[in-house]
Amino acid sequence: MVLLGVLVTTTGSGHGCGNTWPFCHGEIIPGVITIAGVIEYSHRVMSGLDGFLVLILAVWTWLLYRKDFQAKLFAFLSLLFVVLQGVLGALTVIYEGTWALTWLLSIHFGLALIAFASVILLTVRLFQSGKEPEETRAPAAGRGLQGLAWGLAVYTYIVVYTGALVEHSGAVAACGPQFPACSPTYVPGLTSLAGIQLLHRYFAGLLWLLVLALLVVATRRYRERHDIVRASRWAFALITLQAISGMFNVWTEGQLLAALVHTTLIAGFFSVLCLLCAQVGWPWKRTKPVTGGESGESKRLELKTVP
Repeated sequence: MVLLGVLVTTTGSGHGCGNTWPFCHGEIIPGVITIAGVIEYSHRVMSGLDGFLVLILAVWTWLLYRKDFQAKLFAFLSLLFVVLQGVLGALTVIYEGTWALTWLLSIHFGLALIAFASVILLTVRLFQSGKEPEETRAPAAGRGLQGLAWGLAVYTYIVVYTGALVEHSGAVAACGPQFPACSPTYVPGLTSLAGIQLLHRYFAGLLWLLVLALLVVATRRYRERHDIVRASRWAFALITLQAISGMFNVWTEGQLLAALVHTTLIAGFFSVLCLLCAQVGWPWKRTKPVTGGESGESKRLELKTVP
């Protein structure tokens, strides 16, 4: 669904079905339809099917896992943000061709990532149901790692909006194929398309450095938490590939394949960060010491990592 949305935007097919919603030109099966209409209507049909499947999954989860708070939470978030996606989809059709469209499309993409990550987290939770969580056999995450993981998730969401603004404002090719500079300057006016492009690059560069710091902290201080180390490695690998795909997106000036790869990678990266947040726990709750069956080394690590 995320890829179909990017396909609609990149090909300029958002107005392929006119200003009518949810059908195409007011008809369930339009008599005459263009390629843009096919792309746009395919996105709408698949969105409806996706929403129906998420509804079934959410209700089924609430019925079978009534005592599992996390499973019910992820199911609720999945359904909530899919519904919000539908509402915003209708608004983007109504405001097609107006200044407000750029901001609506950016929010639309941001909510799509939350919906995608919620379904991924729910899936992981259901597959792990009945198994002993790894965090009960190894040191709990400290406040520092919790704050870093959750802060990264929030900051990534902000960076995603700057990227969506680049895409929907037409700033992808604002600097031409030049990277990392933009024409002869590194600091253009932020109200220009070139400024929007560079703002996203700087935000994304800082994000890469922060994920590198996360990887260093996880591998040095939480070696026994294999789930955290694996998630950190996946996060760093995906953000590195994301940076490379971003360069290709600039060099190709926003060609379709580069845009689709760029979107796929950021969706996977954001989902991994959300999974990491679930693994380290809520930052405002005190972590409990590890008890029962733990080695002296594990207990010593626990005392070091928990403030």
